[in-house]
Amino acid sequence: MGTRYAVIMAGGKGERFWPRSRSRMPKQFLSLLGEDSLLQQSYLRLQGLFVPDRIMVVTGREYLALATRQLPDLRPGNLLAEPEGRNTAPCIGLAALYLHRRDPQATIAAFPADHLIKEKEPFLNCLETGLRFAEAQAASLVTIGIEPTRPETGYGYIEREENPISDDFPVFRVRRFVEKPDLERAIEYLRTGRFFWNSGIFIGKAALILEKIREHLPELYRGLSALEAYIGSPKEEEALNEIFPSLPAVSVDYGILEKEPNTLVVRGDFGWDDLGSWAALAEWSPRDSNGTAVCGEHVGIETTDCLVYGQDALIATLGVKNLVIVQTPDVVLVCEKSRSQEIKNLVQMLKDRKDIRYL
Repeated sequence: MGTRYAVIMAGGKGERFWPRSRSRMPKQFLSLLGEDSLLQQSYLRLQGLFVPDRIMVVTGREYLALATRQLPDLRPGNLLAEPEGRNTAPCIGLAALYLHRRDPQATIAAFPADHLIKEKEPFLNCLETGLRFAEAQAASLVTIGIEPTRPETGYGYIEREENPISDDFPVFRVRRFVEKPDLERAIEYLRTGRFFWNSGIFIGKAALILEKIREHLPELYRGLSALEAYIGSPKEEEALNEIFPSLPAVSVDYGILEKEPNTLVVRGDFGWDDLGSWAALAEWSPRDSNGTAVCGEHVGIETTDCLVYGQDALIATLGVKNLVIVQTPDVVLVCEKSRSQEIKNLVQMLKDRKDIRYL
């Protein structure tokens, strides 16, 4: 059957959580909900199904020290460093390349490091189902779709076929993947009952993943094949530095799953959120009687449905509503909660100004 491996993708920049998330300390390494960082929460959660020796983390080279410090028990050979971020398809392809060499029958389950999962046991049960189907139907890739609770416009969606392929498990064939919809379309998706939120969790045999990269992303496959010749040799790091930054930057969803006709989706319901914005954090944080979530010191009058996040100063508010207010030692951010997905535009503005002090 081969060995099961978990791959945690931990190379993102987390720009929508600026100014708390910075280039030197991005979102996945922050403790936003609870004492552990999002990466540590992912690692500990997966130990319910994978022994630590079979959990791999892929991160940016600049974050190697951070990842090692936060995950001291991680096997050194299970920490891969990308010289440059190239999106999820190269990330998963790199992990599949290494794990296929370790075990040609390996099955991989890949996860973003920075997602929120509130209910561990239902999550692990859903994941176990996905792994079993990936192993039993070796020609199929598997993903996990989240039962939607609202017409969300910030997520991608998966449309499933009408009936499950098994009487015992909520597993369906995928009809199509769709990009983030407008509100009218999101309402229609919810009404039909056939759509899931796309969790970004991806399961498949390592050999099948590499084969689908060869089929759908030939340029990426050529680069990975060139790199494979150097794995385990003294020139491995040099080859990685030379080849990886030239790989096409493409997501596994767009590059493979949207083109692949034989994909399965497992229905999941375990308190999931991609935690993609300050507004999402507010939804999952304890709130006062006025609907305001607070982290740090705050005093407020007539402050409604806000997120107030401070690090080393008192934040005082009067007569405000639906705001995100974030204070760090060198930046104060104020924005409408409904526009918190757009914070990355402020980050881009700072990049354009080459104002690296705040990045």
